[in-house]
Amino acid sequence: MNLYPKRWHALGYLIAGAFLSPLDYFIVNMALPSIQKAFRASDQQLQMVIAIYGLTYAALVVCGGRLGDLYGRKKIFTLGLYLFLLSSIACACSPDITFLIISRLFQGIGASLLAPQVLASIRILFSSGEQPKAVSFFSSVFGLASVAGQLLGGLLLNLHWMTLSWEMVFLVNVPITIICITGIHFTMDNTPEEQKKGIDYKGALLLISGLLVLICPLIFGQKYHWAWWIFGIISLGLLLLIIFLKYEMQLQQKGKPVLIDPALLKYKPFALCLSIIFFYNFTSGLFICYPYYLQQFLHINPVETGLAIIPYGAAFFLGPFLIPRIQLPPSTLIFSGLGFLISGFSLTALYFYFYQQPGFATNITLFLAGLGHGIIMPVIMRESISLVTKEKAGQASGLISIAIQVGSVTGGTVIGTLFFGTIEIFGFSKAFALAIGMIAVFQIAGIFSTIQLLKYNKACKN
Repeated sequence: MNLYPKRWHALGYLIAGAFLSPLDYFIVNMALPSIQKAFRASDQQLQMVIAIYGLTYAALVVCGGRLGDLYGRKKIFTLGLYLFLLSSIACACSPDITFLIISRLFQGIGASLLAPQVLASIRILFSSGEQPKAVSFFSSVFGLASVAGQLLGGLLLNLHWMTLSWEMVFLVNVPITIICITGIHFTMDNTPEEQKKGIDYKGALLLISGLLVLICPLIFGQKYHWAWWIFGIISLGLLLLIIFLKYEMQLQQKGKPVLIDPALLKYKPFALCLSIIFFYNFTSGLFICYPYYLQQFLHINPVETGLAIIPYGAAFFLGPFLIPRIQLPPSTLIFSGLGFLISGFSLTALYFYFYQQPGFATNITLFLAGLGHGIIMPVIMRESISLVTKEKAGQASGLISIAIQVGSVTGGTVIGTLFFGTIEIFGFSKAFALAIGMIAVFQIAGIFSTIQLLKYNKACKN
């Protein structure tokens, strides 16, 4: 039985800190037009403001989980909060676009230290009976961030407090980080999970290089019209990741410390869970295409745009709280979540194929899709983290965060490219319908992975 007395208080501050990572993704999207006007930035520079944050986050998150294993969750989480605080202030005080991009890079590093500590801490601080509830609270953060980022971003941009505009989307991080730094100091102990055997720096360099080389062409491929060399760079990224895995296997055979235990990725149930996580995060395409469609085609202002996404975000937020009350097997819940995602996005696509303006029907269909996202996320996270030992919780949390980030980047790129590339062919409404419909299609891969997971579990029981 878990006797740690302040675990629920600590979870509150862990979740509040983790909230910053997705919040900054959504809220900065709303500020891009203001940033472009303030710095006369090019489209490519604006893309880097978003991309550099996601790139550093995805590339370093496993390292963040590993550092938590070695030096303690509290210490690394607090370090991430301080880095996020200082980099947010630097973003708000940026004298030019280059300084802002560099500051966003450090924000991404801070986020990579924050995120993996939460899931790993839940695995360690809470008993198996309490973990579903704790994971549900954590999962709800992503739904809340999707609403708060869009809506709060629009409100802050219209506030013009003390002549500030886009700066406010970064300064809003300051009070949250200060509260979290203070709260976590009094509610959580710093206990490393294993003896300090050193860090696999070569492995870290290979992993970071591989992820960067893989993700960068996905983000900038459209700019270069998907030239043949873009796919060459993607292949190089995959090759570097394969070299990384082989290098880790060699280190493990020699009894040396590794960044990621290769057994985690070779363990089929965990790998299948990562596959499901990867594909359901293709939903990020909605947050790229929908605001653009509303503002550029329908000429809706930022606040109304934020309000339009509320049905999805509200259901995404509520879904994790429903899970502990539903006594169904995890596989049934995963199938249900994917079913809601597929039906919600399919019906939304069908609506926009025939109609241009969103209405009551789209509120319902987006609510269904958001509910599916909110149901599947806590279940698959809980299942993934329960498959590993406490000693490997940090590594597993890092891999889960990578699956989320790479899935979001890949999904955003694929869905966004499809949308922007077909506007001139089909028109805004039908191009948007096609892009949203493809989000539903990609969830079929998640269903296939779930079926494979069931077959594997059944075979093990027999």
